[in-house]
This record gives sequence, structure tokens and C-alpha cells, in this order.
Amino acid sequence: MKLIAESGGSKTSWCGITNSGETDIISTIGLNPNFVPGEVFREVISSEVLPALKDQINEIKRVWFYGAGCAGRVMNSRVTDDIRFAIPSAEVSVYSDLLGAARGLLGKSRGYVCMIGTGSNSGYYDGEKITANVPPLGFILGDEGSGASLGKKLLADFLRGIMPADLSRDFKASYGAEKDDIVGHVYRGVFPSKYIGGFVQFLNDHISHGYCRDLIRKSFEEFVDRNLSLYKISGKTDIAVTGSVAWHFRPILEEVFRDDNFTISIMARGPIEGLIRYHKMYD
Repeated sequence: MKLIAESGGSKTSWCGITNSGETDIISTIGLNPNFVPGEVFREVISSEVLPALKDQINEIKRVWFYGAGCAGRVMNSRVTDDIRFAIPSAEVSVYSDLLGAARGLLGKSRGYVCMIGTGSNSGYYDGEKITANVPPLGFILGDEGSGASLGKKLLADFLRGIMPADLSRDFKASYGAEKDDIVGHVYRGVFPSKYIGGFVQFLNDHISHGYCRDLIRKSFEEFVDRNLSLYKISGKTDIAVTGSVAWHFRPILEEVFRDDNFTISIMARGPIEGLIRYHKMYD
């Protein structure tokens, strides 16, 4: 069995592949090694993933893990060790979530790929590897267009009284949203980007309001200006896109992309199904 995992800021999707088919997709928390301690990482695999595979555990020979925060040698080595701790007999390969998105959406074809979910990222894929990447920098310094970026703007506007009064009343009714509680979650919480990104649901619920549409559009424009435009792409260009925020707000994203000569050629809420196809065909 090959075990495939695709891990973002909010959740990880796992699927086992055998010659006769594949298992159901197993969902666990996001396992970004920058935020999740090794013992939690190992516990999630041992107590949630392996029990779901039941009698097929001993058949796992290869693990492919594509994850947020897995773009450097140190973190990749740590994730590899954590997986081997839980599945000692398996050969383990760890790659970035961006490569996972590229393989899942583009297979072996070349092209630009964007991820816009809890975080955001982009790059050029040559059919084998990512050869160009504007650093996303995380939700504090970057991640434009992402759920975390949208949530930051929404929370700041609410706390500063910038949000329109009708929306502010709805926001307070939905979340309580006392300043000290919000600040505590943001600056002292365990998964701050996930917490902040969770407020995107409010934008989705109030998408007909001009304030919400404008906030989303401006955030997507920032993503283009501070990411895609830095690749110096000339002419009309197709872009493969994945991520929950892009998925939910696709019409607005399409408008912003179109203004800058980009076209969404492939859209998927997440790349796990594509990764399953990829590893069936090429691995």
C-alpha cells in the first residue's frame, strides 16, 4: 500500500492506494511542523490514521506526504522521522504542499499553480518540480488572498469600528467577539492562522454585502500584485488553482485574474483526488 497525505493549514487528507483500489479519504488536523509538535504529529498518525486503515496497516510500504511548512530540509527531516516513528517499515518522502498541488492539478504538465486556502502560495511547475516560487512568508508577513489574510482584515475592521454597522451587529451576534478574547486567540493561541481563517465563513455567509465583496476582491488583488506579477509573466496565461478560499469565492477570483490577463484553467477545492490519480499512474 502507498499512503498519500496532503496537509494544509486547517486539515490533512490521507488515502491509502493498493492494486485493487483505494481507501476512503481520512481527515485529520493540519500538520504544519512549524506549529504542530512532533508528539502530536505522531499521535495523529497512530490514533487516527492507522486505526482507520484497520487490517491494512502492515501493508504500508511507501508514504508520500505533501505539507504546508515542508519546504526546507530541517522540517522535512523532522516530518520524515515522525512518520517513520508511527510507520517504521515504510519508505517516506516529504514534499511541499505546493508540489502536491502541482502534481494533483497538473500531473506531468507544465504550468503555474496557485494555492489559496487558509494560507496562500504560488509557483511554476516544469512537470517534475517547482522551479520558481515567490516566498509566501506565512500569515504574518504574507499569504495574501488567503483565509488568514481575509480574517485579519475582517477582525481589524470589526475591532476598529470600520466594518459597516449592520455587519458589525451580525458579527457580534455570531461570535461574541470581545477584543480581549480575539487578541488572546491571535497572539497566544495554538493555531492562530486556523483561528483567523475561520472567520472567512462570515464573509461567505454575507457575500451579497458590498463590504464583503470589496474586502475579498482587494485581498485577491494583493495576491496577484505581490505574488503572480513578480513572475513577470507576459501575455494571457492559464493558472491552475486549488484551495478552499479560491473555491468558495471563484467568481471574484476569476474577475481579478481576468483583469491581469490570467485565466483559471483548472480549479479544485483540494488536490488529494488528483494526487491519488498521479500516484496510481506514475508511482
